[in-house]
Amino acid sequence: MQGVSFTRYRRKTNSTVFKTSLVTQPNAVHQVKVGGEVNVSRVEFGSPGTLTYATVDGVERLVRHVNEPPDFPGVTQYRPVFGGVFAQDFLSFDDLTLRVGLRGDYFDSRAYLPGDLENPANSITGSPTAAPHKSSRKVSVSPRLGVAYPIEDFAAVHFAYGHFRQFPAIGDIFSNADYSVLANLQAGGTDFGVLGNPDVRPEFTVQYEIGYKQAIDENLGIDVTAFYKDIRDLLGVEFITTYNGAQYARLTNVDFGSVVGFTLTVDHRSLGPLDTHLDYTWQRASGNASDPRETATRAEAGEDPRPRLIPLNWDQRHTLNLTGSWNDAGPYNVSTVIRAVSGQPYTPVITAGFGGGLDTNSGRKPVGVDVDLRAERRVEIAGEGMNVFFRVFNVFDGRFFNGAVYPSTGSPYYSRFPEADAVSLGTPTRFEAPRRIEFGLRWQPEGSR
Repeated sequence: MQGVSFTRYRRKTNSTVFKTSLVTQPNAVHQVKVGGEVNVSRVEFGSPGTLTYATVDGVERLVRHVNEPPDFPGVTQYRPVFGGVFAQDFLSFDDLTLRVGLRGDYFDSRAYLPGDLENPANSITGSPTAAPHKSSRKVSVSPRLGVAYPIEDFAAVHFAYGHFRQFPAIGDIFSNADYSVLANLQAGGTDFGVLGNPDVRPEFTVQYEIGYKQAIDENLGIDVTAFYKDIRDLLGVEFITTYNGAQYARLTNVDFGSVVGFTLTVDHRSLGPLDTHLDYTWQRASGNASDPRETATRAEAGEDPRPRLIPLNWDQRHTLNLTGSWNDAGPYNVSTVIRAVSGQPYTPVITAGFGGGLDTNSGRKPVGVDVDLRAERRVEIAGEGMNVFFRVFNVFDGRFFNGAVYPSTGSPYYSRFPEADAVSLGTPTRFEAPRRIEFGLRWQPEGSR
């Protein structure tokens, strides 16, 4: 409860970032944008000191260990370099609009890895050894293309295709990436602690999108867009068996997923004094794991760690957003935003003991609805223009909007194992923020409107 933590851990990142971009329009057809960025970081991971109990001269006392690998490794420092450049040309013709782009990314972790993953710490007697080698530099090129083509006076089709790359979080790449801790792996032993990997590739997504846009009249328009995302090289876990039969896990690019869906948008700019905007999205997001360490967690729990296709944690089948604004050109306006979503997945459990879980993400959380309201009126105070506003967030004081639920019930309100969940049951922060009402006065000078 007090004093210094025996397992304290340091994670520190200092970054220097340089970014620049240039936009120019040489003629009526082309608008060109180019730019780039460089990120040089210094990151530190590890324990600055570990306290253990030991018997010294027959007396049990605390002993501090500082950088004593493999049992007590110290703080490890890395200096990775990220970089990127891009170029985009927006071409506008009488009957065709094109957006053509290209992005290049560069990553060098400037770290070292074991020369032989089957003898990672060069500590297995009688096995071949290999000197550590430097991680490879990662260079990738990502093309993007967007096309919009009118097929009638008030209708058009649009298409987009692009490659997108994203480097995993620094915390995942470098945390626990000192392979010297594996020097004590024993024959027949198994270690499910997941090691970092500074040699991972960027996560890769190919995205396709096609849509149709139609103006019904001068105030009403619709847009229907279908999309598909193929996601590869997600960070996951691989298991490596050493020469002496031991096994360890490390992060690498093995996970995958996909997203398919469509969005329907309806805009009505003037229904009397009422403007409305509605968009509805249906999607299905599935893959083999939602968390990079999920495979190792299943293996440690005695479950089958082999890849299988399941709904991802953020798979949300239905999303509906409705915005309405009432403005009759008078001194006041009122607007509201209504959001309704279907529940995201969760993993149900049937018992409180070991192995009591059902299939991963086989349950669904309850539906969530949220309503916000804003009203504003222009007034004159001491000759100055002022806006008096009234805002209500979470108008109906809803308690749940795709937050945490208890796996034993699928509800955020109660658990079938109240003794085990006593702490969280007494914590109101598991609910959505309650209704909040705000009154305010905003000064807006005449010349700034």
